[in-house]
Amino acid sequence: MRSVVLFGALSALLALPDALAVKSQDFKTCSQSGFCRRGRALAARAQEAQSSWNSPYSVDPSSILILPEDSTVKAVVKSSLYPEIKFGLELRIHDDGVVRVLLDEVDGLRKRYDEAASWALVSEPKLSKGIRWAAGKKELRAVFGEKNDIEVAVNYDPFRVRLRRGGEDQIVLNGRGLLHMEHFRSQTLKETTEEVVSEENAEGQEVLQIENVRAWFEGDSEDAYWEEKFSSWTDSKPKGPESLSLDITFPNHGTVYGIPQHATNLSLPSTTGESPSYTDPFRLYNADVFEYIASSPMSLYGSIPVMHAHSAETTVGLFNAIGSETWIDIAYPTKRSTHTHWISESGIMDVFLLPGPTPEDVFAQYARLTGTTALPAHWSLGYHQCRWNYVSSDDVRTVQKRFDEEDMPVDVFWLDIEYAQDHKYFIWDHKTFPDPVEMTNEVAAAGRKMVVIVDPHLKRTSDYPVYQEASDLDILVKPKSGEGEYEGWCWTGSSSWIDHFNPASWDWWISKFKTTKIDTGFSWIESTEDIHIWNDMNEPSIFNGPEITMPKDSIHYGGWEHRDVHNINGMLFHNNTAQAVRVRSDISKRPFVLTRSFYAGSQRVGAMWTGDNLGTWDHMAVGIKMVLANGIAGMAFAGSDVGGFFGNPEPEMLVRWYQVGIFSPFFRAHAHIDTKRREPFLLDEPYKSIIRDILRLRYSMLPIWYTAFKENSVTGMPIVRPHYVMFPQDTAGFDIDDQFFVGSSGILVKPVTEKGKNEATIYLPEDQVYYDYFTQYAYRGSIKGKYVIVAAELHQVPVFIRGGSILPTRERPRRSSPLMRLDPFTIRVALSKAGTARGELYLDDGVTYLHQQGELVWREFVAEQPQKKITRISSRDLAAQNPGKAVDGVALTTYDPKNAFAKEIEEVRVEKIVILGLVWKPSSVKVEGGAELKWEFVPGVAAIDTKEGTASVLIIKDPKVLITSDWAIVVS
Repeated sequence: MRSVVLFGALSALLALPDALAVKSQDFKTCSQSGFCRRGRALAARAQEAQSSWNSPYSVDPSSILILPEDSTVKAVVKSSLYPEIKFGLELRIHDDGVVRVLLDEVDGLRKRYDEAASWALVSEPKLSKGIRWAAGKKELRAVFGEKNDIEVAVNYDPFRVRLRRGGEDQIVLNGRGLLHMEHFRSQTLKETTEEVVSEENAEGQEVLQIENVRAWFEGDSEDAYWEEKFSSWTDSKPKGPESLSLDITFPNHGTVYGIPQHATNLSLPSTTGESPSYTDPFRLYNADVFEYIASSPMSLYGSIPVMHAHSAETTVGLFNAIGSETWIDIAYPTKRSTHTHWISESGIMDVFLLPGPTPEDVFAQYARLTGTTALPAHWSLGYHQCRWNYVSSDDVRTVQKRFDEEDMPVDVFWLDIEYAQDHKYFIWDHKTFPDPVEMTNEVAAAGRKMVVIVDPHLKRTSDYPVYQEASDLDILVKPKSGEGEYEGWCWTGSSSWIDHFNPASWDWWISKFKTTKIDTGFSWIESTEDIHIWNDMNEPSIFNGPEITMPKDSIHYGGWEHRDVHNINGMLFHNNTAQAVRVRSDISKRPFVLTRSFYAGSQRVGAMWTGDNLGTWDHMAVGIKMVLANGIAGMAFAGSDVGGFFGNPEPEMLVRWYQVGIFSPFFRAHAHIDTKRREPFLLDEPYKSIIRDILRLRYSMLPIWYTAFKENSVTGMPIVRPHYVMFPQDTAGFDIDDQFFVGSSGILVKPVTEKGKNEATIYLPEDQVYYDYFTQYAYRGSIKGKYVIVAAELHQVPVFIRGGSILPTRERPRRSSPLMRLDPFTIRVALSKAGTARGELYLDDGVTYLHQQGELVWREFVAEQPQKKITRISSRDLAAQNPGKAVDGVALTTYDPKNAFAKEIEEVRVEKIVILGLVWKPSSVKVEGGAELKWEFVPGVAAIDTKEGTASVLIIKDPKVLITSDWAIVVS
């Protein structure tokens, strides 16, 4: 939900105009940010000096301390600009090959913020053992890795860190000499070293000129060191300059991805160098940017400082653990190399180098650092219906009734801010919602849930118990004085914000979500366990603040300024909310908490959406790219508002947006208060029926989606995968971001995101058969990649099954996903050119954490050809063979196939098996060791053929096999 700047009475805020556009003047460009100006000016001086440029930073060789038992080395780094200032360097090598590089000021006037990693990391990384560091005359080196082909080298003078593989540089820190950690200092009239030069003026008088000997590096002025103005606001900057500039080069990787959240291409465009795509750097500064531009490096709601660098040979990554505002310049000096320049306002250098060498390796390395997406509640993968606002209990009941009347599945109804009296969250407005518990129970009776918004701003009034308790506990963010409570304006009017960095706030906030009375204080007794939470506005959004957020000199727990923790702030709010929802009952249940603001590690507790988008074709298209980018950075449970938050999309656009939505991990329709109602049941025909079919397709594929989420929760691999992840050596696919794969399922999707299109062009990256999901038409790829044109009328979304895949689906339409729990399965077998296929299915109760105790079912389906003219389809237990890989965050030592959950679904059967691409009509189809089965065969193109056309289809009816059992069906 979007804010606008507050002028005058709060009521003026709520009269939002019908047509708005991003107010670029509300947000800084690099030229308006003092530390970014300084960082870019430093880069410009280096570029002008070229080969004569040398970094002033060097390692003192005499200070090197090697700790071999911890694979750690420490040293002192000095700057020739300020010989009296010392910096502490530390390198640690983790047991999976990740290299952590830390640099901090030693014994400075103040302490730099060094806690960003502690919030992001899931646990303290395990260090490698037995790695030998060798200190030479010019550099410090260590060689490691399974093949001893990875090397980290620290050059002494100038200071430089290189990560190499096979003798080739992969990542270089300070290779271009742009490292600059501005040390803490006292404000004086002139604090630079000066030389006096004699000159004569026009009158022949001698004039003393003062030369700044550091100007070659720092510039000749103290640009915004001690105070900075933007629009009507002044940042007091009490600590003075403290920015960190760092160049990170990928000499052998010509494509980079990541650093969400930006509305831009997946393969990141250039911002500097020759003919850059953008003129400003990419900015990471969580901000409430409504109706954002569909192609821009502007910061948006979340910030994850993670980047992948990719080539046909290797993939590497980095995680820059910093919580302050950061700008990132990107240049591509050659087709095979990438230069990046990271400019942060505050904090230490804490960079994790991820050596790869494959995309899968990089995802695993990052997942071990910050965790994976928590396995969500199964129902949260269904369809979510939202708008600002459903205005009453009766409105909610009517919407539910209409969905049922039109046979449209839906799992969740949402309530925006108008449910709350005077926007005092938790407090229902009984004029419009007189019976919230009864309303929720009626929704839950159909297997559905409610999601209710709880924003971070608390109305400053003594009759609001949540605010009053927080005030009494002294757990609110403080103004720059460090005394009292920071006051800003948001939907509630005069507001204050809980300081979730303060440990005293944690248990208190958790207690607010209890659905029963507690001994002291308020609890949400007008709630139930079927209500989950939406955390919006948590950047934080502050209507009368600079850049519509909190002043940077506000004070958090521990005396840290808001500038130090801004990008982390929103994560703590939704983390604590998720913990509250998880433990509000005696039996812990998986929470659903949607957040708008996020940081590295946010994936562990919730989902995100791409914010206040527009109902335009451009926003529809860029939403796909943004979701893919979020998956690259670990935030996999992501989606965009279907239909766009602003605007009134025409029926064609709305249909196409639902086609995008069903192939997003998070699937929600949402709309602004000023838009027309656009629930799918309100549409005329044929649009209504088309969307009904779209929704049913999503629900039929929920087993595929849940299995993909399970895989992500264990491995960190994205749920929706761009081409470079699936085919890392295919250079033609590096820039593709308008089609993608769903997990490891083999499903390839190319949504239509342009008006008036009735066909689509799909890239097939390999010499393999791809089947149209709906028509079974077999298309052929090629070794070099191939584009094919397919039909895409309004009712058609291009979906393909990669040859060699097996898909488990549930085809019986239900009102909500929990009602499908005991439904039978259909198994689709899409044979590869070799006549083989495989797939997986993961199931658990979808609600509790009993899967962590082994209450689950994890099956593998395999199609093979043991003999000529024989195809064998089998099911086996993966959990029993791989218990350590069955559950996120838990290594099961044993697994009982007869666990309680497996017993609950032991009668669930396979009702149909469909095999695509058989060569011949079978003469026999039977369960191995059993009787002949009923089947139908439609002749067509075989998987092994070279021609295209409708594939042969074998349909096995009711094979009488169970989903939890081992079995085999022989086709001969």
